[in-house]
Amino acid sequence: MENNRPLASPYPYLTVIWGTNFDFGKEIQLGDEPVLIGRSKEATFKLADRMVSRRHCVIRPVKEGFYEIEDVGSSNGTYVNEIRINSKKILMSGDKIRVGETIIKFHYKDEYDTQFFKRLYKMAVYDGTTGLLSKAFFMDELKLQFEIARRQERLLSFIMMDLDDFKHINDRFGHPAGDVVLKEVAKIINSQKRTQDIAARYGGEEFALLLPGTDVEGAVNLTERIREEIERVEIKAFHQLIKVTVSAGISCFPLTASSMDELIEQADNALYEAKKSGKNRTIAYMPISRK
Repeated sequence: MENNRPLASPYPYLTVIWGTNFDFGKEIQLGDEPVLIGRSKEATFKLADRMVSRRHCVIRPVKEGFYEIEDVGSSNGTYVNEIRINSKKILMSGDKIRVGETIIKFHYKDEYDTQFFKRLYKMAVYDGTTGLLSKAFFMDELKLQFEIARRQERLLSFIMMDLDDFKHINDRFGHPAGDVVLKEVAKIINSQKRTQDIAARYGGEEFALLLPGTDVEGAVNLTERIREEIERVEIKAFHQLIKVTVSAGISCFPLTASSMDELIEQADNALYEAKKSGKNRTIAYMPISRK
């Protein structure tokens, strides 16, 4: 059977292909108006990357359908294909623009490409049950955030949470009900965390949060709000009301951990202690004092 669907016309896009969790996958279709890239409220394409200037660079249309890029006095410069630009430069499809620690691809896509990549991005980045970040993407973000914290000498707290006796919930109410519990817990985590905090489904019934710029006390306060809210609610799943609790462990760079591996290990050890000491509690890792 002949397909009479008309071919979609390609349009120019900017797509973030490397950057913070808040920027990754962000894109904008270019048109007849200039696009200002930066961290300021007036930026057309606003980025969360702290290495990006408030007004970093601008992309504007020029004659014959081409687009040019110009740095507008940024602190760290604008790079096209890893070459710093000192004046206006015409962009070619496929060019990679680096601003701060963010890489933006300039390319042409049609409407089918756009929908395909949106679906692919969602499948790759988010956990299908909870809607939180997948572990694989979270680990990439952890590497990025840890490097930023190390270089800029900033705090970075890591939280690991585990639902208590989740196997009992699955055995008693069934796995579909267990999935409902996971979804509702994820909603509570999202409702309590700050915009800049990063939450993921870390394992079967495990969750992880990354808190940039937050010390141990701040991480404990957030974790306790989440833990208390989870303990308070009754989750309705298939006409059943289910009560659930969570245990949590916390570590912090550079206050307790000096490496990313230590950050993960310490939070895991603190979580183990929370489970061993009675569950439904938060424990922050404390270094062993050496006298």
